[in-house]
Amino acid sequence: MTAKLFNSTFEMELRILLLLLESNGGQYTVDRIVALDFITCYSADFSLPYGNLHGENSYKFGEMSNRRLLVQEAVKELVTKGFISVTVDKGYYFSISDQGKAYAKKFKSAYAKEYKTIAKAVIKKYRKDSDEGILAEIQSHSIMSLKV
Repeated sequence: MTAKLFNSTFEMELRILLLLLESNGGQYTVDRIVALDFITCYSADFSLPYGNLHGENSYKFGEMSNRRLLVQEAVKELVTKGFISVTVDKGYYFSISDQGKAYAKKFKSAYAKEYKTIAKAVIKKYRKDSDEGILAEIQSHSIMSLKV
C-alpha cells in the first residue's frame, strides 16, 4: 500500500507552515489560509508574475471545497503537534509557533522556495482584503473560467 502524498493532509500541513512562515507573525482564519494557499498555487490566474505551481488545470476551482476540508484537518494536526498556535477572538486565528518556524525553515526543495516566494507576494497583495473579499475574488475567477 502506497501512502498518499499529493492532495493529502500532510501536504497541506507543509504548505500551511510555509504560508504562515511568510506571514511574519500574521494570524489567519481557516478561510484566509484556504484562499491564500489556493491563490499561491494558481498565482498566474490572479495576475501575479509567476507560473501556476500546480500547473494548468481546468478543474482547479472545483478543488476549493476539498481544500477547505484538508486545511481544517491539517490545522488540527499542526495545533496538536505544536507547530501552529490558535487565538480565539471572535473566531479562531492561527499563527506559526517558534517550533513551526524551526521546522518550516528546514524545507529547502525548489518547490518550497518557489511556494514561499509566491506566498509572500500573495500575502502582500491581499493584506488589506477581508477573508470574504478574497474568497469573492476566487469565486469571480471561477465564474469567468466557466464563460471561456
